[in-house]
Amino acid sequence: MDDERRRKELSDFLKTRRLRLSPKDAGLQAETARRRTPGLRREEVASLSGISLPWYTALEQGRDIRVSEQILDSLARTFKLNEDENIHLRRLANPYAAANRARTEFEVTPALQQILDRMGTYPAYVTDRRWNVMAWNQAAAAIFGDFSRAEEPERHILWRIFMQPDMRSGIVNWEDVASMLLAQFRSRYALYMNDPWYPQFVSQLCDASSEFKDRWEKHEVSGETEGRKLLLHPKVGLLTFAHHTFAISENQECGMTVYTPVEQTETEERMRQLLRDPLSES
Repeated sequence: MDDERRRKELSDFLKTRRLRLSPKDAGLQAETARRRTPGLRREEVASLSGISLPWYTALEQGRDIRVSEQILDSLARTFKLNEDENIHLRRLANPYAAANRARTEFEVTPALQQILDRMGTYPAYVTDRRWNVMAWNQAAAAIFGDFSRAEEPERHILWRIFMQPDMRSGIVNWEDVASMLLAQFRSRYALYMNDPWYPQFVSQLCDASSEFKDRWEKHEVSGETEGRKLLLHPKVGLLTFAHHTFAISENQECGMTVYTPVEQTETEERMRQLLRDPLSES
């Protein structure tokens, strides 16, 4: 991502945070019925943050200005940012924080594939730093489909969530899963500002899915690495998993996501049944 695009990302992020915060939540006494702005005005943000209005306006408009840590602290307090949003703000404001991420191509080693294969009834897959699925086990193929038959971008986690009808119909808590994944990807997007693949992919998915586009423009971010997914499988019924993503290489930012069957839900037994079926991979 070039510097102009980074400043545009920062501009949009600041604007969405300003518009979502009401004067009441910010501790201001204001006549909301007479306000044309849904959230705070720029002058209110500047006053609450202890900075000048022209300076904040220039920042939100994407001008090329340097931002100190003290100002970022003030803006984070004013906008009541959570930890993930605070990290995201600093990545966007400091172009050097994400400047030189590793570009080493990811390689699935035999040892890594063996780890996946030994997980049995625990579906698991490995993604590269762009979230393309690079390796998986039989359990993952049984519930998510055979990734070897998928071409780019169909191996991408977000693309599958928003563009594959069977994913939407098969994930019972699709809304929660989609929101969480998109927020995680938005955080990752800020890490790789110099990789042109990211804006190209986002543009492609925005063109293909208006729902993704609407959600993307909200600039929600998250650093969560775990969650819960409920799947309705056509052969064995409801499967309930807790899933965790673990970093494989700090330099490559690749991850292994493991789905653990939740106890007292019969998920593990249903997975055994599914894996005994030679036609289980869809």
